[in-house]
Amino acid sequence: YYPAEKRCAFTDLLIHVKGKLRGQRIKLEPHQIFIESCIWGWVKKKNGKRRFSLAYIELPRKNGKSVEAATAGLYMLVEDDELGGEVYSGATTEKQALEVFRPAWQMVHDLLAFRDHYSVKLSGTPNNPTSIYRESDMSRFVLLVGNPGDGASPHCAIIDEYHEHKTSTQLDTMETGMGSREQPLALVITTAGTDTSTPCYDLHLKVIKVLDGVFGDESVFGIIYHGDVDDDVRDIRTWKKANPNYLVSIEEDYLPRKLRETITDVTKQNINYCKHLNRWSNAGIA
Repeated sequence: YYPAEKRCAFTDLLIHVKGKLRGQRIKLEPHQIFIESCIWGWVKKKNGKRRFSLAYIELPRKNGKSVEAATAGLYMLVEDDELGGEVYSGATTEKQALEVFRPAWQMVHDLLAFRDHYSVKLSGTPNNPTSIYRESDMSRFVLLVGNPGDGASPHCAIIDEYHEHKTSTQLDTMETGMGSREQPLALVITTAGTDTSTPCYDLHLKVIKVLDGVFGDESVFGIIYHGDVDDDVRDIRTWKKANPNYLVSIEEDYLPRKLRETITDVTKQNINYCKHLNRWSNAGIA
């Protein structure tokens, strides 16, 4: 396998752990194949190591961010040839950090072949999962809540719902601890937020500049799905454009219902534009 094929093939072997698809193999959608192929498949010619050390994925709610991040954490734990690897699922609260970590833990729990093949073990219970680890080299995948102290040496740090972070401390601490790793990855996943004074909005703007070629940073990958300012917010096509998992993890009638709600109830406009069209909003931004 080439790196991109290897990453996608790994995800295809994992399973959904909740909802109507529980127990079924994960089937990557085109946008997910693109994301995984870019992040893990784009390598430096001089040494074959990954190009990107920071990946920023901004998607509306219910588009499969958490499940894809869970597969990323597992991949970085067992398939990246990093001895003593440290993988973190980070957020501002334990409940939010579990949104990525619990599906990863449950996948390993439900797949005996995975545990046997990779010689990994679990600690905790389905209600209170605490770690996924490999005794041979003590690689581990664990939770990270709030502001961590120095001392960690992350191979992969997943920062969930970054728009909820009031400071950049968690991400900064993870990135500054990656110096001894050959090809570490900080994976930031988020929806748009309602506060443009946050570090997430700063990173959002930086990623846009990188994508537009205004700011050059070869180590940053970014992808943002949203309704553009000049799109008609009363047109369902705008909502579908912003939600690549429509008809997959988003039911057929959900977006039309949110659109009708937005048209008929002015109090719902900002939050629906933010969470379902992925448009940042607060004072001064519509």
